[in-house]
Amino acid sequence: MHELYQGQLLELAKLARQTNALSLPSHRAVLNNPICGDTVTIEATVHDEQITDIHLIVRGCALCEAGAGAWSKAAIGNSTDYLKNLSYEMSAYLQHENPAPNENVTCFEPVKNIKNRIKCVLLAFEAGEKLTPILPD
Repeated sequence: MHELYQGQLLELAKLARQTNALSLPSHRAVLNNPICGDTVTIEATVHDEQITDIHLIVRGCALCEAGAGAWSKAAIGNSTDYLKNLSYEMSAYLQHENPAPNENVTCFEPVKNIKNRIKCVLLAFEAGEKLTPILPD
């Protein structure tokens, strides 16, 4: 288990806990994993399909937090379409089908052999695919 919770992964988990609340997010997504109880909430400011700012609320294990941290590193400055593709690439990587989509996710290599923990890592990536505009009250 020690190999699983190494420094880079823990730094990504910390990153997910350090985002600041947004005063006027334009998009939001909430996704949970009913099997383990992890929940990821993403609030984002999206302008011309580009993500300019994010806030994460993660209630879950260190792997879920680390996945959210990795997602956050990829999100700012990228398009919502890019993030949908990244979610697919990350899933394929963790299922031994493709190489790592970027160097920030190679710390998840040990997770590839623990099938029931892959969903924890992917939860934020999947939530990012579901970002929808927040409608005014």
